[in-house]
Amino acid sequence: MIRAKRSDALISKIESEQRIALNCRSDTLLGNLLAERGFDSLTQLVRACRLKAVRHARARQVFVSYHVEDKRYLSMFWKMASSPRRMLDLRDASLRAPIRSQHNSYVRREIAKKIKRASVVICLIGHGTGWRDWVDWEIEKAFAFRKGVIGVRIPGTKGRRPLAFVQRDCPVFEWDDRDLVVGIEWAAATRS
Repeated sequence: MIRAKRSDALISKIESEQRIALNCRSDTLLGNLLAERGFDSLTQLVRACRLKAVRHARARQVFVSYHVEDKRYLSMFWKMASSPRRMLDLRDASLRAPIRSQHNSYVRREIAKKIKRASVVICLIGHGTGWRDWVDWEIEKAFAFRKGVIGVRIPGTKGRRPLAFVQRDCPVFEWDDRDLVVGIEWAAATRS
């Protein structure tokens, strides 16, 4: 347990004391950061930064980026997330149906709205994900909106990570509900 801090404590002091990086301005107040990132206490935030959170602090809005060939894994992902026996507490901010348009600008605008609503973007990484321009665009958009970003390796695949992942050194987690909780909470805590 971490000693409680007042909500007006500066993040720079907390980062120094706890030896963590919260990717925000050093003059940010703890109370504001906790509210913005969806944590109830400093202990929850620090545990998430150290990859030790085994429960969600709050339900997380998640956008899932994937290659169309991996759509069946998207269904499996949401089934795993929605199982009452699982530790996952996610709200779907992803596209529910394909956007029927030949205009890339319209499609990008609609996807950007979904990413903006999410707090974390998860990229399902399979055999062909690393070569998809749309996946890279979604990841870049997530960073532009200051969202937490992680990857989840699709079981049995060895495809490369998307270029945006490699450039930003994003972590990739295993297809496991405990690992997903750890990754999602880390992404929520350290988003820039």
